[in-house]
Amino acid sequence: MRYEQTFAAELRNFERPNWDPLLDLVGAHLVRFFMWMSEFEVDGVHAHAYKHAATRQYLYIGEDGRLFELVGRFRYRVADRRRALEQVFEEWEGLSPEPDEAARAELERLRRRAAS
Repeated sequence: MRYEQTFAAELRNFERPNWDPLLDLVGAHLVRFFMWMSEFEVDGVHAHAYKHAATRQYLYIGEDGRLFELVGRFRYRVADRRRALEQVFEEWEGLSPEPDEAARAELERLRRRAAS
């Protein structure tokens, strides 16, 4: 049986947002549908929690580009990029705020990039 390595996290900041990791991942158009929640340190890296305004799902993105998933109270593991993106945008259509045409196009490009 294979066990995924998990990492303890420590809250570092909840007052000064850093949008760069999210911008690098999803681009300028999709970033406007997120809220920055906090910064934490995990596996020696500063990471940021972003919450999607419609789906209420989180992306946890390290400043080194890795994505993390929460697996317990203050415990994370490295996340599969494609799965994390699918989860955060899942069932977005029909929720408020709905994606506009530009957001749909960006989302499709993002999904194609994640699949390759």
